[in-house]
Amino acid sequence: MRLRYLHLSHYPPLADLAVAFSPRAPWAAFEPQGAPARLAIHFVIGQNGSGKSHLLRALAESFLALADERLPRSPLSLVYELGRPGEPGHRTLIFDCPGEAHATTLWQAEGWAFPDTADREAFAQAITYLRTVERTPEGTLAVFKPRIARGDYPQSVPDALPRALLAYTSGWMEPWRAAWQPPVDGEALNVVTQSPDHDPSQERPPGWTDEDEASVVIDGGRFGDVTPRTVAPAEADTAPADLFRRPLLLEPVMLSAALLAVALQAAEARRQGQADEALADLFRKAGWHRLVGVRLRVNLDRALAAPRALLARVHDAIRLAGECLAEPHPGKALRSLFFDLDGALPASAEPRDAQRFEGLTTQGQALHALLGEKGDTAFERFGALLGWWRHGVLEDIELFIRRNDKPEEESLIDLSDPGVLRLSEFSDGERLVLARWALFHLLAGQDDALLLLDEPETHFNDAWKREIVQVVDAAMGADASQVLIATHSAIVLSDVFDEEVVLIRKANGQSTAEDVPDQTFATDPSALMMTVFDAEDSIGARAQKRIEVFLRAAAQKTDPTPDDVRQLQALIRRLGTGFYRTELQTLLNRWQQAPDLRAIEQVIPTLQSDTLKDELRALILKTREASGNAEDSDA
Repeated sequence: MRLRYLHLSHYPPLADLAVAFSPRAPWAAFEPQGAPARLAIHFVIGQNGSGKSHLLRALAESFLALADERLPRSPLSLVYELGRPGEPGHRTLIFDCPGEAHATTLWQAEGWAFPDTADREAFAQAITYLRTVERTPEGTLAVFKPRIARGDYPQSVPDALPRALLAYTSGWMEPWRAAWQPPVDGEALNVVTQSPDHDPSQERPPGWTDEDEASVVIDGGRFGDVTPRTVAPAEADTAPADLFRRPLLLEPVMLSAALLAVALQAAEARRQGQADEALADLFRKAGWHRLVGVRLRVNLDRALAAPRALLARVHDAIRLAGECLAEPHPGKALRSLFFDLDGALPASAEPRDAQRFEGLTTQGQALHALLGEKGDTAFERFGALLGWWRHGVLEDIELFIRRNDKPEEESLIDLSDPGVLRLSEFSDGERLVLARWALFHLLAGQDDALLLLDEPETHFNDAWKREIVQVVDAAMGADASQVLIATHSAIVLSDVFDEEVVLIRKANGQSTAEDVPDQTFATDPSALMMTVFDAEDSIGARAQKRIEVFLRAAAQKTDPTPDDVRQLQALIRRLGTGFYRTELQTLLNRWQQAPDLRAIEQVIPTLQSDTLKDELRALILKTREASGNAEDSDA
């Protein structure tokens, strides 16, 4: 999966915005000749209000429209690749929607891609040309065939979608949730109590909660359905890949599900002596030693209405959990299932699918088997949890984690043990870094994935921000997938080339996509703050103001005293590296030089040799001129 081009005609505040996602980053200089295709990583940067998040949501909505077989909210053109370049199955697709269904098309070119040097104009010309032909383009574009011809949209094209599109935002969720809902035709709205079509059964009953509303809105159902309506009526029985054909907005519970799937896979690998040390190191940085317990909150009412296979799986989960506790709720039959991963299976456990759990001895092994087959990946187990959630069966997940700075103990239920914490008791930074890092390892090995991350560095310390690109590359670097990240952090940009950065600038209410004006790879982040984010200086305004006041006062001193010199030396020792330290050091050198020059001037009249006098005066003049030139150069 590689994004190549996006044009948005009108997606407020973005209008006539064209972005070419360059694949030209010179990674080949660092890798062996003929190395496989790298993961595509791009960053979207810009000032607040420039439209970074809107760009990511527009991309998500493009694929949502294809998945839901409907028109996008606004006219757009999208060019992307699926598969690995040079291998069977690789293809380039152009989804072009001028704004009307009869003019919308999807073109496909097998085994062909636009040159890496193609710019926005080249993509725009190709799309303009394809709008003029029916089915048989000519010339270079003859490789394109209409996958959905003009007049045939909408149409189901599941294999033209990314294998998985996951979107996450650390900001306000409501605009993202709205993007996941079909557009509403205002003319179709009725005045509720006056319309002859009014159905009172669709009104929200007393006691209706935000949680109930979210379960209907997010899943695309309507009030009155026994269960939320999803893309397919029996998704829990389908392959996990089918669950991801529709882009997924990661709600908080699904972040926990991703972390659980990755943690279970890591625990199983460790049990078999195949531990992923890189993942273990990442977890340890966030205070995680190992997962010791899991609580699943399930809704039995929804389980009873779920497909038979899912109902049987929930039954087995109840039988195999260490504890099953009823939770008080006025309108739901909720149960909390507790799994002590190292705890023995209940003696009375009698699962329906006894063969699946044959030979297993611990609750952790049982939970691993409940969520997938023996050889399934973390991605596939996440798909199983997604199926539970979309049917309304899974309402919450809580993880119990052994801190890495606490001694080992055997009991999970010992309430006096401070070494085991709920994930919800971790700091915001620790909790979120674990969940977000888990996303990268969740998608490891999954070609044609698209991960959209809106400011994922929020709540991270600077060291964690610096590691984001490395973590992504370590987990997904060998995959033919795409990661697109909107960020405000200059620190992360020093790990990517400027070709991998899309700069959104806003002027006079219009946002445009531009190239980054400076090199980013291995650049000092303080320099990027000024060249990329338009910061006035590389240091804070408070420090800058006080240093410049000091410099102006020091410039007025023609005869600095020894105390002045000592004060300046002390100040320099307290400053960090950078421009202002250099300026103050230059001033100190001049001050230390001045007494020596004055001493020489006083000696000159006492000398007998006129030649020596002239040479000393010339030396003094030359020294002063050199000092002045140095100051002018620094200025």
